[in-house]
Amino acid sequence: MTKYTLYQLVGDAANPDGRVISPHVWKTKLDLALLGLDVNTSGKTFPQIRGELSEITKNPAVTVPTIEVDGQYTTDSWKIAEYLEEEHGTADKSVFGGSPAGKDFAKFIEIWSNTTFANELRPLVGASIFDQFDAPSKEYFIKSKFGGDQAKHSGLVEKFKDSSALEAQLSSARKQLATIESLLSYKKEKGQPLWLIGSGASHADFCLFGWYASSSLHPAVENGVWRHDENPLVGEWLDLILGSGLVDKKQLKNDESKGDEEDEAARKRRKL
Repeated sequence: MTKYTLYQLVGDAANPDGRVISPHVWKTKLDLALLGLDVNTSGKTFPQIRGELSEITKNPAVTVPTIEVDGQYTTDSWKIAEYLEEEHGTADKSVFGGSPAGKDFAKFIEIWSNTTFANELRPLVGASIFDQFDAPSKEYFIKSKFGGDQAKHSGLVEKFKDSSALEAQLSSARKQLATIESLLSYKKEKGQPLWLIGSGASHADFCLFGWYASSSLHPAVENGVWRHDENPLVGEWLDLILGSGLVDKKQLKNDESKGDEEDEAARKRRKL
């Protein structure tokens, strides 16, 4: 069987098997799992992607996910999905639901989730993701996302310590999920499984799930967005994916030991 290497984003170079924090990598992880492919994963931090992975792939603009097989590299979750479908897709097992219409709908979900929906999630992710990073990744993150202005990021974190600001952002995000709730309601009325395409998991589901995996870094997002009473069927859909056997749930856990070590280091500095 063909063996793939999947390069994915992690926060700490010392823990390459730590939590996968990119929504786009999750799309590819689940495409590979759906097709039952043999995969070796390689976790890279932001600086390692710009350094090591750029050198390996001979591509200075490389991003993750990137897959490698037989010395050939493919970058970008959509291009990877197309490649995997062409190489391994069948009528019974397809990342696009086995039809051109399914592929088109998956593309729509990708565009919508990466823009309309993600625009409401990114502030919450930005406020919580910092704790996942080692020191070089923190420096890279502040420089690339906040123009090197640490105060801007600190202001974002402080903003969401205010319960009213936090609730307003959660509400904006879950209101976007009303569209998905309506689709799932339509499917439930027809007695169909709550997958976004047809009767099984597909890239469309994974495009949306990727944002769950990333946004749930913030402790308020799980119940405030994905499992809220306003969108009960979204919660059922989420349980369907989590119970599908495709998701490595260990990859959804934060590196709590890293946080403990940083807290201890901070206490020692205060004593000095």
